[in-house]
Amino acid sequence: MSSNTLCAASLAVAISFLPQISMAEPIQIDPLQQPIVMYQEAMSYLLGRNGKPKSAEKAAELFQYLANKDWSSAQQMLGYLYYEGKGVEKNSLLAYKWLSLAVRNNPRVAEDISARRRQLQSQIPPDSRKQVDQWIAEWRPES
Repeated sequence: MSSNTLCAASLAVAISFLPQISMAEPIQIDPLQQPIVMYQEAMSYLLGRNGKPKSAEKAAELFQYLANKDWSSAQQMLGYLYYEGKGVEKNSLLAYKWLSLAVRNNPRVAEDISARRRQLQSQIPPDSRKQVDQWIAEWRPES
């Protein structure tokens, strides 16, 4: 087995064990709720505003739901949460993934994100980055 194949296989195994967002009391997500309302609710949890208790975990859960639906603002926020380790376990690969998807889906955010993405790129080994870039290229939103 070549070192590239071994590296890709190791990355695939590592990705399968990446932390999933879980909480003792999961937030109730109404799929009929407008995404902008859901995004505002996530921000309220993140900042502890509008009568919501401050909870990065609940914010991350809402951002994750919206990010999976291809909402670039939520992808950006989820990337930042993974970058900082707020509400989720700190994870450079997932931070890079979500920030890259946000840029792909909304080039206007590229300037805001570019410095952080460059910093993450320097932390990810080249073989792993190729695998993550392929993962990003193949990613499709949930329907």
